[in-house]
Amino acid sequence: MALLLVCGVATSGQAQGGPDTSILRIGILAHRGWNAGETRWTALERYLAKQLPDHVVRFVPVTLTSAGPLINAGGLDFLVTNPGHYIQLADLYPMSVLATRKRALPDGTHIREFGSTVLVRADSGLTTLGDLRGARLGAVAQQAFGGFQIAWFEALSQGVDLFEDPVELVFLGFPQDDIAAAVLNGRLDAGIVRSGLLEHLVDEGRVPDGSLRALNANVTYTHPEAISTRLYPEWPFLALSGTDPDLRDAVALALLQTGDSDLGDQWGAPVSYGAARALVAAFAARAPGAEPPARSPLGTITLTLAALALAAALAVVALRHRRPVPSPAAAQTEDVPLTRREQQVLTQIGQGHSTKEIAAALGISPKTVEFHRANLLRKFEVRSSAQLIARAGQQVSPPDTET
Repeated sequence: MALLLVCGVATSGQAQGGPDTSILRIGILAHRGWNAGETRWTALERYLAKQLPDHVVRFVPVTLTSAGPLINAGGLDFLVTNPGHYIQLADLYPMSVLATRKRALPDGTHIREFGSTVLVRADSGLTTLGDLRGARLGAVAQQAFGGFQIAWFEALSQGVDLFEDPVELVFLGFPQDDIAAAVLNGRLDAGIVRSGLLEHLVDEGRVPDGSLRALNANVTYTHPEAISTRLYPEWPFLALSGTDPDLRDAVALALLQTGDSDLGDQWGAPVSYGAARALVAAFAARAPGAEPPARSPLGTITLTLAALALAAALAVVALRHRRPVPSPAAAQTEDVPLTRREQQVLTQIGQGHSTKEIAAALGISPKTVEFHRANLLRKFEVRSSAQLIARAGQQVSPPDTET
């Protein structure tokens, strides 16, 4: 259950007999539980209270499941959460990105990206994601972005299905600290958390330095934290639909001016969350029971098509330059007969376009696009758009919008 914490101004001006003061309600995804996150977010709430003296600033700790009902009930004006959670919610509740987090590191620098860390004991024999076959694995939840989905996709790209290959997969929920503790005490062989958590636990003295390490640690040599996956943009600061435009603008301006403050974390101009959207769509198309509830049919179709950019990252980069990329299955699929329209739809899918965008580009209805997409899945004997583009890479040609 979400707990309302009144931050900054204790009471409204109206209650004190002065002019009416509106309430600014900000939801915060409490991925470590609220007590662990309180000091980190307190600096931001005090800053906003100072920048917006005519408002009462209230922080509302939320979980992956409580945020939606709160938004639906009108209980939030703004939300700070992970990119995957944002993508899932935005399909049901209109919202806009005001700023992207620049997370502070102990040395005073800031980073704009994060990923997943697959934690193992320092003395563990596990070294690669392939070693998770037969392991006891823990994570936050199926719908957790940094706490499961990023690692799921990274492992899948290396031929490991985290739903099927570990001998045990358990979801422990928040706080993520419990996952690290379960690995440390031997209850789990490995645990998935968001990057940066290990360093915080060591700094806080909750995990002995050197007792845990990251699996697949050679994935990057440039990120300053222990990490097991590729990187994604940091958390967005979101304005909910219906938030007063003047208040939204005032908050956005205050966030973009954090670089001149003494805050730890800062906020910069919004960045693209396309990679996160693609991952969420790929996950929804593949994972058992992972489809977010009550998603609109058009939103599901749009997200599923967008999955291509991530499901075959290198292939998509080349496709955008209109150069086909060979794939291991190409020799088996390059002779699959396609109609002219199927070829056109396949090309549009390869560029990551949504059903609506494909329909507009080709001058056909969205229903017709889905008809051709279903035929493509059947002809290539695949179950998702991600598998389709991976298998049909060499048959994707430059776009042709003629009918």
